[in-house]
Amino acid sequence: MKKLFVIAAALALYANAIAQTLTPQQYILQYKDLAIKEMKRMGVPAAITLAQGLLETESGNSDLLKKSNNHFGIKCKSTWSGEGVSHDDDATGECFRTYKTAEESYRDHSNFLRGSDRYGFFIST
Repeated sequence: MKKLFVIAAALALYANAIAQTLTPQQYILQYKDLAIKEMKRMGVPAAITLAQGLLETESGNSDLLKKSNNHFGIKCKSTWSGEGVSHDDDATGECFRTYKTAEESYRDHSNFLRGSDRYGFFIST
């Protein structure tokens, strides 16, 4: 009986893990409207936003995304006054911005790009 319980629990955990994995196509379908909304609001091409989101979140499956709702890997840095989460990236325990919703992350990404000399050429006016 104990073996049966362990096998059933393992199968349930495995099925749950598979069900939560998004494909790139599913990520695009889920977040394309946010990317288009931000393109209209700030001029950041939706294709660039989605491409970076796909890359940074491993198509919506990354540990950082699950911990922080951060779709773009934006670090806290000195200008961030919101919540943060510790995550290993270029260095151990770096601070990454935390968002309550995906929409907040997408909005901050557009604002971040718009306010940056480094990425400003992506923005249409």
